[in-house]
Amino acid sequence: MGFNRLDHASVYVGDLGKALTWYEDVLGLTVLSRDDKSAHLACRGKAADITLVKGTQSLDNFSFGVDDQEDLDRVESVLSKEGVASERLRGDSRPGEGDTLKLHLPSGHELRLCIGGAERRAGISDFDAKGSHVPCDMDHINLLGEVDPAVMRDFLMMIGFKSSLNISVGGQLAGVWLRGSDYDHDIAYMQATRPADRLHHVAFAVEDGNHYFRLSDRLLETGHRWEFGPGRHNAGLGKSTGFGTNNYAYAFDPFGNRNEFSSGMEQFPADATPLDCDIDPPQLIDVMNGWGYEMAETFMTVGS
Repeated sequence: MGFNRLDHASVYVGDLGKALTWYEDVLGLTVLSRDDKSAHLACRGKAADITLVKGTQSLDNFSFGVDDQEDLDRVESVLSKEGVASERLRGDSRPGEGDTLKLHLPSGHELRLCIGGAERRAGISDFDAKGSHVPCDMDHINLLGEVDPAVMRDFLMMIGFKSSLNISVGGQLAGVWLRGSDYDHDIAYMQATRPADRLHHVAFAVEDGNHYFRLSDRLLETGHRWEFGPGRHNAGLGKSTGFGTNNYAYAFDPFGNRNEFSSGMEQFPADATPLDCDIDPPQLIDVMNGWGYEMAETFMTVGS
């Protein structure tokens, strides 16, 4: 019993047609259904991985997969004991969604826990690119907000997530990374530089270095560029393994929602000791970019 990985994210975009030029035409996702207000897309298969909702920008809601009703019952019981409201949904808001439990995090973000149904397990990442540039699956999500990161970490651990990484800058906790599965991290939260920002990035799964090459060429061919990367995070400060050392590349969709393309996360036992990283501000570049000496200025200042 417990959580799997990120199963779905719903993001606001200013115009569905323009957004699809990125998610469908550039990234190669498949449109499963569309109306005037939203479009459901998949990396592959018949379950929606990301939903585009007509609005402005930023995050609407996101879903983590669980295996069965017992998982939903367990979290619902924990929330009830803590006086936290939750709601059961029918699980028909998107293709591939089964029974769902909706709740709100201390930051105000809407988290949904969902069952995939008889045909699939929700939140199980597929890393086989099949030789394509198209992202394999969903991978993780990084939230932004004004709430103290310790409050978010403690809440997420209360409902069943495990702590992976805590980064303090100048002695003050700035961000937390947690996992529901065995992978390095599945959800992260950082205090926003701009108070209104709610989302740092939604991450898609990438298979390996060759997949990054194909994606990079696809961006070049369609007139786009990476914001930052490809590279390797370096929370271990000089170590290429351990918590906080996955590969990355970042790019913005047409409305300023940042997409990450993530690979190379290690897996850890449930009782693994989280990494506590306390750095001085100049070291932030070293933590975020282990392969070079530069970091995009927008990376730590711009969210959506």
